[in-house]
Amino acid sequence: MAITAFLNRSALYRELTPRLFTLFMFISIGAINFGIDNGWWATVLTVPNFIETYGEMNEKTGKYWIPSSWLSAGSGTANADMAVGAMLAGPVISKFGRRGSIVMIVVVGLIGMVIQNAVPNYWGVMAGRTINAVSMGIEINNIPMYMSELSPPAIRGSLVNLFSWWEMGGVLVAKGIVFGSVADHGSTEWSWRIVLLVQMVFPLLMLVVIFFMPESPRWLILHDRHDDAKKALTYIRKGVATPEEVDEELRLTQEAVREQDDLHRVATYMDCFKGSNGRRTMIATGVQVLQQLSGNAFMLSYSVIFLQQVGVTDPLASSMARTAMAIGGSCFAFVLADKVGRRPLMIVSAIGMWIGLWVTAGVSGFTHVNGGPIAQFLLALLLIWSFLGNLGWASCVWIVTAEVPTLQLREKTISIASTFSFITVLLVSYINPYVQNEPSNLQVKVGFIYGSFSLVPTFFVYRYYFVPECANRSLEELDELFQDKVPAWKFKTHVCHGIGARLTEVQDHNANSGVHAVLKSKIPMTISCTEVDEKKA
Repeated sequence: MAITAFLNRSALYRELTPRLFTLFMFISIGAINFGIDNGWWATVLTVPNFIETYGEMNEKTGKYWIPSSWLSAGSGTANADMAVGAMLAGPVISKFGRRGSIVMIVVVGLIGMVIQNAVPNYWGVMAGRTINAVSMGIEINNIPMYMSELSPPAIRGSLVNLFSWWEMGGVLVAKGIVFGSVADHGSTEWSWRIVLLVQMVFPLLMLVVIFFMPESPRWLILHDRHDDAKKALTYIRKGVATPEEVDEELRLTQEAVREQDDLHRVATYMDCFKGSNGRRTMIATGVQVLQQLSGNAFMLSYSVIFLQQVGVTDPLASSMARTAMAIGGSCFAFVLADKVGRRPLMIVSAIGMWIGLWVTAGVSGFTHVNGGPIAQFLLALLLIWSFLGNLGWASCVWIVTAEVPTLQLREKTISIASTFSFITVLLVSYINPYVQNEPSNLQVKVGFIYGSFSLVPTFFVYRYYFVPECANRSLEELDELFQDKVPAWKFKTHVCHGIGARLTEVQDHNANSGVHAVLKSKIPMTISCTEVDEKKA
């Protein structure tokens, strides 16, 4: 009884029904797909047979190698093409919908993967990666957005966090497959071929499960497909809400969409930079860019090299451990993103990342490190950095990015934010070698730079114009808060009395597996927000 009572107090237990859980597992296949694409490339570059197959003979050493210019093109081109995909994501997702875009993503991605496997030279692999990277750029926009629009307000943070969790899971799967293949198949082609073939399984799986996934009711309403929206919402709430409750939720969502259209008609990319929508674009873009500047892009591209420089004996296995710690951080975020809120997690995460990188840079930069206990200490710091980074900043970035934009501009705003994120990764990847090596030659002291950027997110989260607390609000209630120009630090202490507030209550009620009665209370449908008395708050 005590356990049941405890679980009933948890919104996750009440609202994450088997049907909703299954839907989000289906959607998460896209996140796994993105993670595997991120993880396999850097890992196979260390496999001897891959180097022999796609590299060239170095006349000086008499060994096969992949020239640095080729490696730079391989990494940089993929990031550039993901930026292209992110730019295309806005019109594609707006035109075809969240569910419909998955089909396009899968088809384009599979074409690229087939080319990767079929063309027997390095530039053929690059051509395949280029095509696949465009689809990944669209996918990283679509999946968090899709998750956000299907989530009940009380557990939206937890459910959207599944994107980050499964993305890191995909990275770990890719690395694990390569390490296992090398152990089992030695110096044969199968030491790297298996991961390329396994990568194709997940898009094919998505083509199967797409038939069991509904389109976003919000997107359908926005495109005047109200009958289809009712069918989709009924499918999502089946077994939990009554037909009358579904009708009420649908009606309120329709009214909220009409209200936003009446208040400010928006349609173009320029509208993303005007009024309250400009504030939203700044928030989404800011968190995306700062995530990369605070060390994420560096860790993705250069953590293995860093560990080699300080004398860690098995940097690739250590890289797997870092990925596992990142998954552990996301596990905690799954529970805490809604319970504690986005802002506290992001602030604690940013401070922890700053301390971790500065201590790492200080110890390794001003002492001679060549293996031994100090190298293991630095490895431990990087593992803690990965845990803290994914506990708050990495997990919450996509939650905030997906929930901040208004429905009418959601595709465009997220497209802008993710495009700037990929551009930042490109810049870091290009500039870092010149800073870490010659001519600046900072070596491991480069951690001071990224650690300093970790301080910036702390102030970015706190400042008046920046990241508000969006937990436990419907996306339509967030529209009201932004429309009323509520300061970021007051979001949590405001009560809205408009359609969005009513929709928050109805959505959480309709998702609650332990409730079947129609709400008795009716909140007046006005547009204003009033601040709660601080004593009551």
